Amino acid sequence: MSLEGHKVKRNIFHPLLAVGFINFVLTVGVLIMSTTIFAKPSGVQMNFPAFRTDTGAPGQEVVITVTGENVIFINGRVVTLNELRHFLARGGFNRDALMIKADKRASMGRVADILDLCRGISGASVNVSTIL
Repeated sequence: MSLEGHKVKRNIFHPLLAVGFINFVLTVGVLIMSTTIFAKPSGVQMNFPAFRTDTGAPGQEVVITVTGENVIFINGRVVTLNELRHFLARGGFNRDALMIKADKRASMGRVADILDLCRGISGASVNVSTIL
């Protein structure tokens, strides 16, 4: 028996079936994209504080810097912890613009001491940042 005279049927999609499948896929894609536009994201609403630089309050802005060797600076002037305590007790600076900049190698105990001193000031807003 010879198979030369028989034609083998190939299982190929008919072009109209392919158009229907593409239409279905595009419709599902549009539905998925349109539902994600109107979906409400889950999570907790968070309000982060902002550092106010111009509040119109009298006095100067104070930047307290702690270096990696635990040396304390007030606006670029070297001070001791007791001098810092007296400076903060005197006042005369803008209480909304009190910034502490600490080196990443600074002792956390020293930074905590400075934060405790600043916490004693009534109405002060203290901002802390790290220096890389």
